[in-house]
Amino acid sequence: MPIKGVTGVVRLPRLGKIRLGIKKENVSGVSYPFQTEYFVCPEEVRKVFGEKPRALRIMFPTDDQTQWASQYLRCYSASRGLVCRGDGETSVAKIDVRTGEIAGKESAETEMKEITCNPAKCVYYQKARCRRVMNLQFLLPDCPGFGVYQLDTSSFFSIVNINSSLELIRGTCGRLSMLPLSLKLIEQAVQPEGKKKIVRVLSMTAPFSLAEIQRYAQIPPGQVLLLPPPDNEAPDDLFPDDVLGKEAAAKDIAAANKSLILLWDMAKSKIWHFGIQDYQIFDWFEKNCHLTVRLRDFEPPVPPDKFTQEQLARFIKELERHTQNF
Repeated sequence: MPIKGVTGVVRLPRLGKIRLGIKKENVSGVSYPFQTEYFVCPEEVRKVFGEKPRALRIMFPTDDQTQWASQYLRCYSASRGLVCRGDGETSVAKIDVRTGEIAGKESAETEMKEITCNPAKCVYYQKARCRRVMNLQFLLPDCPGFGVYQLDTSSFFSIVNINSSLELIRGTCGRLSMLPLSLKLIEQAVQPEGKKKIVRVLSMTAPFSLAEIQRYAQIPPGQVLLLPPPDNEAPDDLFPDDVLGKEAAAKDIAAANKSLILLWDMAKSKIWHFGIQDYQIFDWFEKNCHLTVRLRDFEPPVPPDKFTQEQLARFIKELERHTQNF
């Protein structure tokens, strides 16, 4: 029999944290946060994505956004950790029973209490002790282990970018769980206080075309990671052999097309798995085939006319050589 309050509680372990910066020290020895141009990752993640990755291949474990994209105003204390969490109207705070103020290091007796949350009048928010924070948790399917990684951001623009992408993905696919997505650090022009400047923010996209990501959404979440590349053979119940192969030449063409498409699926799979970048694809095809090819050229389900079997076979061989140590 299930134990109420225990049996139904399922938690994924947190495998580590991914950060958006490092700590540095000034001349006085005081540490301060310094934003980096890349994700600061644990060792096992760096082995997959490189030492200074700017893009991560992620998945979300469930459709309940509140489980893995927590968003609150959070106030922290050096001695007590999180002491207040609010939504801009109400908050739950750890209160010093004697003074009625938010508990500090010297507070002897405390209690959790619901209070008014108003950032415009909150002294803690004005002093930057309280900030908006999104705790984003996600799976890294290419990395070892079964659990989630956490990334925290207080950037207004990053939070808006992530929320907007989640709404678009949910509206397009009908769900958020177990879909292959790309989390990136990008430069974005913003105008805080009317002054234009460039900042680094989070962005989330689907690494496939709209049609392809919708096909992923039709697959039960538990089978996504086991999904092989779809085959491109003509269904024999719709296209009988006497229609497709009346002449020997037509059969030869069909066989050649089948081989080309198999190579196409293999190339696309490796590009996605190893995170091959647009400039790498462009440089290789320009140098070896005198052909202009970009990452977006690999989005269609069938290869464009400009690709040949020989070119794709050479490209796959180069990918295997380049990634043999991954």
